[in-house]
Amino acid sequence: MSTPKEVDHYQLATPANNFRQRAFDQGASGDALPSRPSAHPTEAARLNSNTARLLTVPPQIGSSQAELSALMRAWRRRLTPADVPGFVQYPRRRKRTVSQDDVARLAGSTSFWYGELERGKRGRYSDDFLDRVAEALRLGDNEREVLYRLAVGRQPVPRAGAAGTGLAGEMSRTMERLVATQRCPAYIIDSVFDMQACNAQAAAWFPSLPSARNLMRWAFTHPSAQQQLDRWQEDWAPSLLAQLRMAYAREPDNEPLAQVVRDVIASNAQARWCWENEPRVADTGQGARGVLLPDRASPVQVEVVTCAPLGYAGMQMICMVPIDSAHSGIPSIDARPAAPSKGQAA
Repeated sequence: MSTPKEVDHYQLATPANNFRQRAFDQGASGDALPSRPSAHPTEAARLNSNTARLLTVPPQIGSSQAELSALMRAWRRRLTPADVPGFVQYPRRRKRTVSQDDVARLAGSTSFWYGELERGKRGRYSDDFLDRVAEALRLGDNEREVLYRLAVGRQPVPRAGAAGTGLAGEMSRTMERLVATQRCPAYIIDSVFDMQACNAQAAAWFPSLPSARNLMRWAFTHPSAQQQLDRWQEDWAPSLLAQLRMAYAREPDNEPLAQVVRDVIASNAQARWCWENEPRVADTGQGARGVLLPDRASPVQVEVVTCAPLGYAGMQMICMVPIDSAHSGIPSIDARPAAPSKGQAA
């Protein structure tokens, strides 16, 4: 039994359908619609009517299948023949477009299975297949994540050299500058809670933090961390474990993250008990928590604020913002600029 042949709907055989597709592609990009001489006025009128319908049909919102199909087609359309080794311009092609067959060959798959994916069919696709498709389509990290979520309903394991293995180049310098400009303690972690950067204020508050390679290992295994994080058992440990468990639930196949979990529950009795007896993944990060500073007798109350920089998948910048600046030397989140006096410019 032969494998069903996937039909590329950008190369449908009928002239009418070819004309419709060209009209849609050019109309959607803002170009003038193509004119097609016809010896049959009624046929031309029918084609113009169908073209207008294609250009006014609203997108399907709420359908993951339609969304996956639309994205897959868009990702394939942006490829050029230069992206496909051994690209052949067949005579029947009216434009130098990359077909489903081309992408399937580039991904080392069959046209049938790639066509199923491009039509938005969810299935039990392997990580190897999806990664080969992502590579063939030249997908970035965010696009690869969307491919996985729509195709198999889960997040992919980070690529080698991506989140979990450090920042690189200009991104590293940009993120380090961002952290350095914060007036409150701030640091950056990746998807496995590895420390990527911290500012001078964080180093002053937590002297053992800069040398820590992983936030969770530091928090649960370093004695100074549990001494400085006030009310450790009540306020800090449950929150950190909830974050760790949520990350693990999102990426159960992420081996570096799984190793962090194993290290934490093996080295801390409270973490092990909570993991087994009080599982939780809900942590809003809101609410005041205390931090004991090296030169202070009473704890400073802070709120933990998390920011996710756009375009840096898995990266988070964590800031500890003091609620009261009286004992921290940092402007508090309750501080308000003084109102301008009468006659003074605002």
